[in-house]
Amino acid sequence: MANKIWNKSKALLICGWCGVCQKEMLSNEGGWIVNAEKKHFCHDGRDGSCFDKYCEDKKNIAEDATYEGV
Repeated sequence: MANKIWNKSKALLICGWCGVCQKEMLSNEGGWIVNAEKKHFCHDGRDGSCFDKYCEDKKNIAEDATYEGV
């Protein structure tokens, strides 16, 4: 008689959603970034990284704020 082997299925967890494109982030897929503010971003977006887009937006908002104060 052969030994029985238990196959434990791996759980698939949703870790969050991208802050830019709202794509679902799954535990078995890589390619996502979490920043210090605990926001999730796609690493390989269609038009570049969603994290890069977020950084550019934050930079533009900071530049606009400095011009408003003048």
